Amino acid sequence: MTFLCAQIMLIFFGVTAVQPFLFNKGCLVTSWSNWSETNSYGIQTRTRQIMRFPSDGGQPCPVLFEERVQSEVDVDCQVSQWSAWGENFGFGQQSRIRNITQRPEGAGAKCPEIEDARYTGKVPSVNATAKTVQSKFIRPTGNYSVRRQAGTGSVRDLLLIMDSSGSIGLKGFKKANTEISRLIGLLCPLNGPFDKRPTSLYQHNQAAMLTFSTNVYQNFEFDDHSTTYDIQQAIADANYYGRRTDTASAFRQAVSLYQTNKGARDKSLVKREVLILTDGHSNNPAQTLAAVKELHKVADVYGLMTGTFTKEGMDEITSYVSSPVNKHLFYVKDLQELTSLVDFVEDAKKEAGQNWCAPFDVKYVEHVLVYISRT
Repeated sequence: MTFLCAQIMLIFFGVTAVQPFLFNKGCLVTSWSNWSETNSYGIQTRTRQIMRFPSDGGQPCPVLFEERVQSEVDVDCQVSQWSAWGENFGFGQQSRIRNITQRPEGAGAKCPEIEDARYTGKVPSVNATAKTVQSKFIRPTGNYSVRRQAGTGSVRDLLLIMDSSGSIGLKGFKKANTEISRLIGLLCPLNGPFDKRPTSLYQHNQAAMLTFSTNVYQNFEFDDHSTTYDIQQAIADANYYGRRTDTASAFRQAVSLYQTNKGARDKSLVKREVLILTDGHSNNPAQTLAAVKELHKVADVYGLMTGTFTKEGMDEITSYVSSPVNKHLFYVKDLQELTSLVDFVEDAKKEAGQNWCAPFDVKYVEHVLVYISRT
């Protein structure tokens, strides 16, 4: 009876050889369990159990626990169906998106494009574009946040890149700078969005500026000015160069500005953004597209474009901005329309009054700063 019970037990544990169990003095273990579900770190585990411990110098027990990273499992990317085409934006484009429902793992098939655009030839009105600038760039409702609390605002390190090439002309350059200066004065918080607050480094916006032509010129870094007025004055005083359009070099230098020695702040506590204004495509599209891909890794890129473009030029300019493009690309046909756009946003701010800005999540920032100081 004892022998029969032992044999039944061995079969139950997946061990069919009776003799090793009865006469071998080494460790005996079960088969591996199935791999577990993937945890939050992307790791799966499996185990096996000891059926008999070794005795009298028998073979020691093998490893009872194994883990593997989820990427070792090959899983293809999966995406949703395309959304409907959206409203017209930019140069007269519409876009649609699809969502990633399963990210690829291991050697699984990579994800296809999740954003698509087409040209309709119907350029939005100035007022429609102004509303988009207001909601997507100025964002008074605070629907953009690097904070943990929904509906709260976030200060930003904003880099302006201004086209100083020959096509825009001296008069156009000065007008563009004047209107951009007005536009950034409409950001949040109210009453001096770039005025340094004595209580915290993270309660005001900062700005830096580059102008580009054949060469790139660094007008000021993020911590060079402490008031909104000084920044607006520095924008207005920028020099015009009137030569070629080396946008690639401007993007490369933009990446280098987001460093602490240039005044940039902790990227987890501020929104890093770039606003480029240009009226033409670059001298070297291939280099420019390579450079802007690197810039997208460190900041969200917005484009305020003006002038007349070929199809190839519109395609290149559209690639400058971050995704989704309908929230980052704005177009006016000339600089007079740019004035009208800023007038519209300015009037909207006056009408909104104290309701223009969402509250800033100051407590969250203070909590993170205390944590950083303790670690």
